[in-house]
Amino acid sequence: MSPRSITVGIASRDLTSDVSDERVAVEAAGARLKVFQAGDDASLVEGLRDVDIVLNRRYGRFDAQVIRQLDRCRAIVQPSTGYDVIDVDAATEHGVVVINLPFQCLDEVVNHAIAFILALNRKLDVAQAQVRAGVWSPRGLLPIGPLTGETLGLLGFGNIARETGRRAQIFNLNVVAYDPFVDPSVARDLNVELLSLDEVLRRSDYVSCHLPLNPRTYHSIGEAQFRQMKPSAIFVNTARGRVVDEAALIRALQNGWIAAAGLDVLEQEPPDPNNPLLRMENVMVTPHLAGTSNATPPRQRRQAIEALVAYVKGERPDGLVNPAAWDRARARLGE
Repeated sequence: MSPRSITVGIASRDLTSDVSDERVAVEAAGARLKVFQAGDDASLVEGLRDVDIVLNRRYGRFDAQVIRQLDRCRAIVQPSTGYDVIDVDAATEHGVVVINLPFQCLDEVVNHAIAFILALNRKLDVAQAQVRAGVWSPRGLLPIGPLTGETLGLLGFGNIARETGRRAQIFNLNVVAYDPFVDPSVARDLNVELLSLDEVLRRSDYVSCHLPLNPRTYHSIGEAQFRQMKPSAIFVNTARGRVVDEAALIRALQNGWIAAAGLDVLEQEPPDPNNPLLRMENVMVTPHLAGTSNATPPRQRRQAIEALVAYVKGERPDGLVNPAAWDRARARLGE
């Protein structure tokens, strides 16, 4: 199909958003740009009737019901690292490729995960609270792990987890990981040992969760997993809140199955003010902040444009989530 007959759509809740950069890039690639307002599923589907690839600036859900109504659209660009707002299984079945931005906030999320590990290891939040309360008792904060020579376990071993492991090794942490979809040789090249989930949980002093959210990972970290961890272990989650059974996490912290947690994501965001996690001394909670920096928005926009243009040119973009749908989507492009 000629790029000149491809229509790129931007689904947005706010039609006042600047799309000048997107228009210049898309038209330079020989395609047409359409911007439409999508306040609900019906308006989203209607706006996509003459669109071949869509940028989900709407930040709405592409569930199975929406995807099955996409007669022409063959690709969805989700301008974030997470893509749980899209039913990838339904998209693959329907011949629609899903494209995310795997590097748009990688450094920020990695830094946030490492910051949690360092802060909770050193008990900085508890120490600050004690000093403000007039308590000066450094030995009273023991036990504090040495970090050096201890073990970090990564749940998931994608781009963010790999870089988290690399930076953790700078602090002389041993790094192990669980990811059944990664070739062990990839981990070995990074001096990381791939293990079973159970073994990672048992061996780790720090567990950092980087699992994507999908029907298979929902609540995959629950009571059974927390009970396998060391009582001194620290759990960090900068991925998605619903990967973790939050009620089980609360019990784990209350009952001493694990020592502490650093959470950038929760099952409900914003959380209920009465959520016990917000009041626990051994828990740090941040407001889904991990991917945020001054550099993130322009980088995110640039990478989304690059993904759109790559698809228009028939090139596989970096963030192809479901490569099994690629050939079918390209064959049906423009039908």
